[in-house]
Amino acid sequence: MTTIIIATVTGLLLLTAPLVAGQKEDSPYKGLVPHDSAVFIAPMEGGLDGFIAAELLKQKVPVKIVTEEALATFVMSGISIKADDHWYNVIWGGKDKNEGNVRLLNVKDKTMVWAGEAGDRSLWWGNLKRGGQRKVADRIVRKMKKDLF
Repeated sequence: MTTIIIATVTGLLLLTAPLVAGQKEDSPYKGLVPHDSAVFIAPMEGGLDGFIAAELLKQKVPVKIVTEEALATFVMSGISIKADDHWYNVIWGGKDKNEGNVRLLNVKDKTMVWAGEAGDRSLWWGNLKRGGQRKVADRIVRKMKKDLF
């Protein structure tokens, strides 16, 4: 029992050591999207585009959202899917009910600058925690903001 506790504490200390020491891991994507870049959010299957736009504003991501693709420096496209609700997933909370993925494309050179995906499952609260497309968009935008800015 004591060995398990010591191993767990040691593992936690090793995982958090770089953060405690003040080291920050920089994303390889930082600097690829300049602040105040014009981003067009393409219509997404499943309606994820509206939630993404709202989250970009809510989380104060330093980009301008434009409504015409011709004015954009970057285009965001993606998809949202709703998984089937089997009784065993509902009881055990084994799977995301909603999932989404997006890509950020550079209009000028037609390259993919960033991509991210997320689901709405909560590990701590299971089915008691609210999920849905809003949660998927929140997680995607949070990852985007962390990676790019």
